[in-house]
Amino acid sequence: MNSEKKKYYKKELKILIETLSKKSKRLVGDNNDKKIDEIFNNYEQYRAIIHKYMDNNEPEKLMDRHKIAAAFFCAILKSKPISYIPDGSSKDPLFCELRANEQAAFIFGVQILQDYIADKAINSPSADDKEIYKKLFHIPGTEDDSYIHWFVKLVVDGVGEYFDFDKPKFEEKLIFFISHIYFLLDNNSYQHHKINLLEKRIERKQKEYADLKKQI
Repeated sequence: MNSEKKKYYKKELKILIETLSKKSKRLVGDNNDKKIDEIFNNYEQYRAIIHKYMDNNEPEKLMDRHKIAAAFFCAILKSKPISYIPDGSSKDPLFCELRANEQAAFIFGVQILQDYIADKAINSPSADDKEIYKKLFHIPGTEDDSYIHWFVKLVVDGVGEYFDFDKPKFEEKLIFFISHIYFLLDNNSYQHHKINLLEKRIERKQKEYADLKKQI
């Protein structure tokens, strides 16, 4: 990651932490330079772990966007930049308050994908892909909940220890499970926008055909 991109992501990470922290008065975000540097230092650790499992014949091979997203996910999950501070009230903590760090980790991973996709919108030789890649990343959901909520549930209740390289329970290969989930989300977003593009094209052709019939 070059210095300009690193500077950009540090800025975006600060904004994300601040935005999520404002969701509740009981959340306090730590987005100073020291905490942000900690996250990026942890990212480098996870990046090194990922490269251990990549092809030894290509030591300089770059990670794809899904592995980069997974490395940042794990780095944020480990650093925990957002704290829940009870205010003495009788109100039970909300899910978004207790799981703010997991949400931050997931969302920042999605932002990595969005940024890389935006680059593809510029460089893709396909006109359809250019249009698709200009769209905002699509995250699936249910009728009454979002995918973020269900994704977060996968890494709570002690499961986070398996992603922390300083913990005895750390399982390196789990990073690739997260990477694969990001791959599936990426593909789902692409297919979602492609279907919408094709449906609009069909509707346009049907309208043109209907207009033509009226002229006959």
